[in-house]
Amino acid sequence: MVGSTYRELNQKFSACGCFEIGKVSFENQGRSRVMLRNKGLLHVYGEQGTGRFLGAEMIGPGAEHIAHLLAWAHQQEMTVGQMLDMPFYHPVIEEGLRTALRDLESKLKLGHSEIERCQRCPGD
Repeated sequence: MVGSTYRELNQKFSACGCFEIGKVSFENQGRSRVMLRNKGLLHVYGEQGTGRFLGAEMIGPGAEHIAHLLAWAHQQEMTVGQMLDMPFYHPVIEEGLRTALRDLESKLKLGHSEIERCQRCPGD
């Protein structure tokens, strides 16, 4: 886990739809299959409006390495777009992170911060 969990985000912001989820399964991920460790999931969370990376939860191969990268991104308050601009090498397990981030980016509606608006949500 890095940053906010799904439970935390859902409790705080579920009423206003301020965040989105990107997902990837490691079941069919190339490097994981080669290593015979192709089990696990990664969920990444981003803010609607700004695209800011909010957190992630994962279990799977190389999760500690992916968590390290995500902790840096969270500390720097990076957006999903900025994270995707970083290099992803091939073939590595971290390519699964790129897949999850792409999934998340495709669901985000960028513009104004939704979490600021959500501060007035009844879920607070």
